[in-house]
Amino acid sequence: MAQVVLEKIYKSFPNRKGERTAAPVTTEPLLTPVDEAPLVAVDQSPQPPETVNILRRINLRVNDGEFMVLVGPSGCGKSTLLRIIAGLEELTGGKIWVGDRLVNDLPPKERDIAMVFQNYALYPHLTVYDNIAFGLRRTKLGNQQWRVGTSKEQPPNSLPPWLENAVVGMTRSLPKGLRYSSDKEKAVDEQVRYVANLLQIEPLLNRLPKQLSGGQKQRVALGRAIARNPQVFLMDEPLSNLDAKLRAETRSQIVKLQRQLGTTTIYVTHDQTEAMTMGDRIAVMNLGQIQQIAPPLELYNYPANQFVAGFIGSPPMNFLPIQIKAPLLIQHSQFRLTLPEEWKPFLKNYDERSLILGIRPEHLNLSVPATKNLAVQVELVEALGNDTYLSVTLDNESTLQVRIASDQVVKVGEQVWLSIVVEKIHLFDPQTGKTIR
Repeated sequence: MAQVVLEKIYKSFPNRKGERTAAPVTTEPLLTPVDEAPLVAVDQSPQPPETVNILRRINLRVNDGEFMVLVGPSGCGKSTLLRIIAGLEELTGGKIWVGDRLVNDLPPKERDIAMVFQNYALYPHLTVYDNIAFGLRRTKLGNQQWRVGTSKEQPPNSLPPWLENAVVGMTRSLPKGLRYSSDKEKAVDEQVRYVANLLQIEPLLNRLPKQLSGGQKQRVALGRAIARNPQVFLMDEPLSNLDAKLRAETRSQIVKLQRQLGTTTIYVTHDQTEAMTMGDRIAVMNLGQIQQIAPPLELYNYPANQFVAGFIGSPPMNFLPIQIKAPLLIQHSQFRLTLPEEWKPFLKNYDERSLILGIRPEHLNLSVPATKNLAVQVELVEALGNDTYLSVTLDNESTLQVRIASDQVVKVGEQVWLSIVVEKIHLFDPQTGKTIR
């Protein structure tokens, strides 16, 4: 197992004729914790107009045995970054370390990395057994760790390697008693059956991919990666083709397997629910840059900027433009409220300035008429059983999402009053998007 370190990774593509170059990012979000990497700065190096920057100044350290999730909207560069680590894409600048090896110039097969693709990428003409064994049969044995946690040196082969491989291939389809099994093939068989038992797919070993369900195909793809016992697993949205129930089950299986194997894992998804439930830490990406790196609850409670605050959480955080009146008064056309004393040092330079107030749906409560409360019109009610989501409008302009208890009855068209939990307020600078606190 090994840590993965990315240093100042850049990736650019030539711009097609007639296409506009991507607009530069003007914000400078923080990476957290700050001792891991410097500020994510805008690339100041001159770029020719025919170049499109996909990734800019990516600094990331994935610790040995850690489950790191890359999350962000479509087009933010997370899958491209994963393919660069795997060696399937060529990077424009920067360094990639796997363990103590610089792998920039190594081909994918020499990086000791296994990748699970979104579309499974199984060989349709091979059985489940042969799909899992495919990579093992093309790997030199030597001191290779075949079974997780063990190391077994294979005895020398009695036949030349080229002849032995030919004989094994020719007799593989014969009845079991007539097959030639080399020492290598015996080791491959042992590893395949170990992985099949781990993933509970032993009854499926003789089936073809077309005879499998989506969840079974996904477990075979995972098995093919696990069988090689690599230093690093890369997973590119492996659950996106599964239905909701199966996705939840497979999600927990992947987390349990990763903890059992202890293999460093980098997992890409656009689903923030997957990110929050699976990752030891999460790197939130947008427009080719990392916005924040932190454990799930830290991202949720202390977002570094407005993008992270709006992306993490379902339903997303609500945002309202407000004005600060020193020392602690928030003013809006529809309400006024006073912040707790702890905000005073953070707001001393923002008197009479406009900020963005952020509040999560669960921190808005049904209340009574008051100057500090919001009078809203209910536009939509979504009863989910355990919770009820409301979509409401404030002053016929701003739309807010509210989460209330399922036993609170609210009807469409009704006017209600909402109170804000002031201890849960977030404030953001409208120019930079950074959090004030």
